[in-house]
Amino acid sequence: MRTSTRTTTTYLFTRRAERDRAPYGEPMRGTTPREIDPAGAQAMLSELFDAGADRLAHSLGVGRRAEHVARALDRPQLLVTAAYLHDVGYAAAARDTGLHQLDGARYLRSVGAGPELTSLVAHHTSATVEAGERGLDTTLCQEFPAPPGELLDLLTYCDITTSARGETVSVDERFAHIYDRYPPGHLVWRSMQHAEPGLRQVVARIERRLERVAR
Repeated sequence: MRTSTRTTTTYLFTRRAERDRAPYGEPMRGTTPREIDPAGAQAMLSELFDAGADRLAHSLGVGRRAEHVARALDRPQLLVTAAYLHDVGYAAAARDTGLHQLDGARYLRSVGAGPELTSLVAHHTSATVEAGERGLDTTLCQEFPAPPGELLDLLTYCDITTSARGETVSVDERFAHIYDRYPPGHLVWRSMQHAEPGLRQVVARIERRLERVAR
């Protein structure tokens, strides 16, 4: 992956190397919004996460899932790019508030990503629920207005049907893994409990659409 995407990686990161990094969450001086494509997204992941890390495996798996969904439903490449980068807020370079959706959107904004991409990353998988638990819901929504519901639902569907190791799983399996990872009462555990009914509805809607086009 590094060899095939070297040019894209250079394109994304040269401006960062030429300047001191801007204060966290603010666009860097001299950058303008630019489109990051799926290849560039994968290159960014390889720079930010260790090879073999679960977070990398999950992100790549969600991206591959989105590639399938985008082809089946004729959706834009923006969906695929957002899927690859949806968890970039877990990277050490991006981590700040602990709300990975917000941290990831801010990080992408700082390297020049446009508002369509940053808003999808900011709001994926019921981000506002956990943001409320952390007292960051107003901040999240003020900095990153909610994106179109359809693309957000498709991104969330890809995330919630992909395991920590990047395999396609049922929604039941995904929630079981999440609840195994966090102890009862943990902030993330509580957030997922609150978000679960709505997330299950999203998955059911998208699965019905995929079934229709597959006939």
